[in-house]
Amino acid sequence: MRILAAIRGWIGNTALAALLLWAAPVWASAGLVFAVAKVPLSLPVYVAEAEGYFKAEKLDLKIVDCEIGRQCLERLLDGKAQLATTAASPIVFASLRGAKFSILATIANTQTFNRIVTRRSLGIATVADLRNKRVGTFQGTSAHYFLELSLLAAGVDPSSVTIVPIQPGGAPQSLASGETDAVAVFEPFTFDVIDALGSQALVLPSRRLVTDTWSIVVAKSLDGQREADLQRLCRALDRAIQFAADNPERARTIFQARLGLDRAAFDRTWRDINFDIELRQSLITGLEGQARWAIRQGHVTGTVPNFLDYVRPDPLARVRAGAVSVVR
Repeated sequence: MRILAAIRGWIGNTALAALLLWAAPVWASAGLVFAVAKVPLSLPVYVAEAEGYFKAEKLDLKIVDCEIGRQCLERLLDGKAQLATTAASPIVFASLRGAKFSILATIANTQTFNRIVTRRSLGIATVADLRNKRVGTFQGTSAHYFLELSLLAAGVDPSSVTIVPIQPGGAPQSLASGETDAVAVFEPFTFDVIDALGSQALVLPSRRLVTDTWSIVVAKSLDGQREADLQRLCRALDRAIQFAADNPERARTIFQARLGLDRAAFDRTWRDINFDIELRQSLITGLEGQARWAIRQGHVTGTVPNFLDYVRPDPLARVRAGAVSVVR
C-alpha cells in the first residue's frame, strides 16, 4: 500500500511539475498592455510600432489609445494596462493619493505644449484679463498646472478664476457655447479649439513657465519582473527616436496618420518638442515642484512624496547608461 501511495504521489507531483514547466513559458511571454495617449509627445511609440522595432525586440505589446495621459495612468492604476504614457501632473496627483507605480523613462519634453485660447469677441487679450472669468481645463493635468502658473505670473490670484472641469473632446464646445470664457489645453486639443472657432480664436501670449515631460510608467504589478522586456522597450524607443530625427518625412507621415493632423499642425508641434529617452534628476525636481503647488493650492492634501521611490532606472541604464542621471 505504501508503494502504491508513493507511486500515486510521484505521478501527481510529476504531473504538477510538468504542468508548471508547460505553463511557465506561457506566463513569461505574456503580452503587455501599453496605454498610449494620442498626443504629439507619444510619437516615439508610434514610430517604434510602425517601423517594427517592438517586433524586432520580440516584444508582445498591445497598444491601447487614450485621449490624454491622465486617462492612460488611470487605466494602469485600474489594472487594465501594465505600461502607460503620461505627463508629470497626473504622476504627481496619483502619488499624492498614495498610488504606487514606477517611472521607467521620459521620451519627450517641451515648453510650449500648453496654450490658453479664448474668443476674440470677449475682449480678453492677456492672461491678466482672466480675472473673474471662467476657464475650462483638464483638471489634474499639465494644462491645469500651466494655467495656474500663468495666472500667478500675471499677478492674478487663481482663486479669482472659476475653473471649469472639461473633457478633452468638449473643449471647443465649452468655449463656443459660452460655458467658458477661455480654455487651457494642450496639443492636439489646441488645434481642435482653433479649428472650431476659426477667426474668433485667440491664443493668449504666455511665458515659458514650465518644461513638460512625457514619461512611460510601469505598473506596480511588474515590480521586480519583466526586466528584460523593459530593456527591450527602452531599446526600441531609443531606435525610434533616432529614426525620427534621421527621417523626419517618414515620422511626419506616421504622426499625421495616428493623430489626423495636417501639415501645418505637424510643423508647429514638431519644432517645439525635444524627443529623447532619459531619466534625469530634473524630472524629480519638477515633480517635487508640482507636488508643492498642488498641496499649496489646496487641490490635494498630504506631504511631498520621495519621488526617488517612483523611478525604476535599471532597464534604461542597461541600454543607455548615460541617459540616467537620477541621484538615489
